[in-house]
Amino acid sequence: MKSLTAFLKSVAIAATLWAGTAGAHAQETREFTAENGTFTIPVQPQRIVALNDQILTLPLYEMGAPVAGSAGRLDADGNAFLRGGMDTLGIDFANTDIEFVGLFNDLDVEAIAALEPDLIVGGVYNDAAVIEQLQAVAPTLVINNGELGLVGTLRTLADVSGTGRAFEARYARYLGNVERLKSFLGDPSAISATLTFMFPEGEELWVYKSGLGAISQVLTDLGISRPAAVEAFEEPQISYSAELIQDLDADFVFGFYRQQPDATPQTIRAAYEKFAPGWCQALTACQNGQFILLPGPSFGSAMASLDLALEMVEAHMAGRPFTPFEGNAQ
Repeated sequence: MKSLTAFLKSVAIAATLWAGTAGAHAQETREFTAENGTFTIPVQPQRIVALNDQILTLPLYEMGAPVAGSAGRLDADGNAFLRGGMDTLGIDFANTDIEFVGLFNDLDVEAIAALEPDLIVGGVYNDAAVIEQLQAVAPTLVINNGELGLVGTLRTLADVSGTGRAFEARYARYLGNVERLKSFLGDPSAISATLTFMFPEGEELWVYKSGLGAISQVLTDLGISRPAAVEAFEEPQISYSAELIQDLDADFVFGFYRQQPDATPQTIRAAYEKFAPGWCQALTACQNGQFILLPGPSFGSAMASLDLALEMVEAHMAGRPFTPFEGNAQ
């Protein structure tokens, strides 16, 4: 993070520029209450900076919001990229006008100020002290995506960016497709599924009761059941023991790969075997060809991710015969 002195200088420059144009380009404003307080924000922001790429930037951009800057990630060569940007929406810093403003936990406040944003959107994962500094640049809202959930977060982002109409139209279409799939499935609650996430190293398996982005939302909206062991979780997700992997059995067990060199379908399948040798024999879902690896965008945080996840679930649960898990009847 740049020094406080440099930051204050950039804020002064930005304030001078804003003062010189405010009279000619006065914006209609309104009050908005975020996680960190109530602020006066533009009704139609013109230059938004988002302090997280996958959770904030992608859905804002998808809704047509004017994103001027974004936090991002750095690859092994030090090049900045938007996590999930190319996979989900086909965008990155290189092919958009979005400027890189640092990592979500190492923001360049001077670069943010230089973009002259009229709204900054961050999350509870950002440094609270930096959020407070950025209030001198533009209203800076903290969005608690963990409490709001995926749809609540998307609706909030649509609200603050003035793109609510576009979001609601697309969300209504998604809900219509959910109802259509329910009619194909008959009783969705009679179908069970487990959500797992394995890292390429094969050292740790995460199992999700909720909170895995779009795919979690889709299964919840459909009313798909979870195994009793997962239903008993006190947390949205836990690191799971290899010795108990048989307790995760269901009609379907889902995993994910990121379409990247270190996380291809092949490397992720190998990672499951490293984590729990013979794991496929312990799960009837795997024996029946119902262990499904889904591409990374299907657990993203944009409407495109919801649409993709729903299509993937439909293809496997309604688009082909499957062998029911006998434990569902217990």
